[in-house]
Amino acid sequence: MPTNFDRISSRNVNVVEIKDYKKIYVCFAEQRTFDNDLDFDKINYEYTLSLVDELTAKCDKIIFYSTAMLWENLEQYNIFDEFSYNEENKYLKSKERITKELKKRKNVILHYPCNFNSTKRKGGYLFHKLMSACVGEKIQTGNLDFNREMVHTKYIAQRSLDSEQSEIIAPGFLINLFNFFGDVLNHFGVRENWSSVYMENKEKKHDSRHKNIDSKYDYDNLLNDVIFDIENYRRSVL
Repeated sequence: MPTNFDRISSRNVNVVEIKDYKKIYVCFAEQRTFDNDLDFDKINYEYTLSLVDELTAKCDKIIFYSTAMLWENLEQYNIFDEFSYNEENKYLKSKERITKELKKRKNVILHYPCNFNSTKRKGGYLFHKLMSACVGEKIQTGNLDFNREMVHTKYIAQRSLDSEQSEIIAPGFLINLFNFFGDVLNHFGVRENWSSVYMENKEKKHDSRHKNIDSKYDYDNLLNDVIFDIENYRRSVL
């Protein structure tokens, strides 16, 4: 988001101290999707809903970020499709619950971003391993020879700022994760820091993507944004 935007931590929010705005972007969530034992409802539904209720009087519109993963079982999806995902995933269950509730609110705009990555990712995320390899650490991953729809956070922010309605924020094309890792590591000359182990996928997922293709965004845009981000990260830690 633009640097001139006011930023407020989602922890211990004092709504009384928040000024009035035309729009408030609610960007937080419990996103540690790799840990299915977490109580996602506590943050993603109960706390989020209580905060949205309090913020309603502070703005004309609230922009809330759901997730395009709610359609992950569909090869192609759009905003009018019924949700279809692995219902054993507690993170997605919590996102569906809060999304359906906020659909009832006239002052809430729902944005559904696809997979995205950021240098703010902590340990446990696949992208954190990529960052670690780029600063000289040895990493090992499972089989990454699969396709995903993925963007950089810059893309999500810009699309979101330009939007006045509920919509999916996704480019409509897939990238191969193995090739993506290789391209990033080759740029930094550290491909040798990565070893990939083949692991048979027990569940074959669809190569899910948005039905609408964004002709203004392509793989090179994603790659360049990620490289720029990691270059800044490297300067901060090396």
